[in-house]
Amino acid sequence: MMKEIQYHRFSEQDIALMCRFTDDVHTQYHSDHLLRFLRTENAHGFIARLGQEVVGFAYGYELTRPDGRKDFYLHAVDVIEKHQGQGLGTGLVSYVKHCAQAMGCRKLFLITGKGNKAACRCYEKTGGISKADDDVVYTYFL
Repeated sequence: MMKEIQYHRFSEQDIALMCRFTDDVHTQYHSDHLLRFLRTENAHGFIARLGQEVVGFAYGYELTRPDGRKDFYLHAVDVIEKHQGQGLGTGLVSYVKHCAQAMGCRKLFLITGKGNKAACRCYEKTGGISKADDDVVYTYFL
């Protein structure tokens, strides 16, 4: 019998589990960095857990606009490869949307490439809208 996926906010109790979460060879979490992230006022993490294993992780930032309204920027959604294609990313994004709404955010936004077909399908399934074909993201490495 398959265990049910549990979605919840990332907390200090999850640090040891997150240190074992590796979604790709470039990402390795360290307890000191995770603790610093948790203590950052506008940073939020979200976990998809199967038993005692973190199988998905998303994080983003609550942004307060100059007019006082709040938006939520979802920076990353990662699901362990062996669990991809099973709806975990969709469930995780839906959970983040719910949490952002509960925080009083008026919208949630994210950036991905049109070439990332799996991510685009996930975001469209959860109600995401991409109207422009000419969006460009500029990155400054400091």
